[in-house]
Amino acid sequence: MGNSVATQFLGTATYNGHSDQFVRVYSSSSSTIVPIVNGNGYAGYRCGYINVYDAGSRYVASSNSNVSYSAAHEITATYSVRCATAASFSSNYNSNSGGAEASEEVDYRYNDPAYYADADPNYPCSNATANNLPVDQNILIMLLPLGLLGFWRVRQQF
Repeated sequence: MGNSVATQFLGTATYNGHSDQFVRVYSSSSSTIVPIVNGNGYAGYRCGYINVYDAGSRYVASSNSNVSYSAAHEITATYSVRCATAASFSSNYNSNSGGAEASEEVDYRYNDPAYYADADPNYPCSNATANNLPVDQNILIMLLPLGLLGFWRVRQQF
């Protein structure tokens, strides 16, 4: 969709009510749209984006030297197909419904650790995985029994 890729496929729908025309529909939610960075290698690899640029070199003022960087081609294949974005799926997509339309679909990858060494300092990459333990939500449930046990132990000593 222009300079971004819609990543959540919703389904295939008829196009403007024509049973012989189809469109592949993707979510238009901003959380499922990934921007494409074209020709930005001189600034460094941007995590959270799909990077597409050739190898080259950039000037680093602190060392007064040129530093080479690798090419990043995270769009791996392109297909000619009618596709569009929509807030939700409907079996018939209307072209005047406000969604974006495109004539190609892509295979892609992004946040590739192979490029982290060339990361743009303004878009840092991290190898750390998220900690999904819900400690904050359950802190009261954990502290209440501990407090009661402590209170009971103190009462026994007096």
